[in-house]
Amino acid sequence: MPAVNDRPLRLFAPPIAVETMSVVPDGPPVAFLWQRQRHKVARHWGPERIETGWWRQGLVRRDYYRVETDTGCRLWLFRDLTDGS
Repeated sequence: MPAVNDRPLRLFAPPIAVETMSVVPDGPPVAFLWQRQRHKVARHWGPERIETGWWRQGLVRRDYYRVETDTGCRLWLFRDLTDGS
């Protein structure tokens, strides 16, 4: 279970779409494009699935990955499971 300090300090609202690359479909990200730059993932943790209950309005189904780039930048990326993005 992740520690409290593993949670993001800042969330973008709305989330920023980034293009990710994986070795296998629906696998963990190995690289992503953000701010016009390609970032290589050195380490990842996850996925951690977060979803709302079926009885609630506004279905949310996401797989979150904590990633660390080869330059030491740490971010959270998620895959939206409701539309596959």
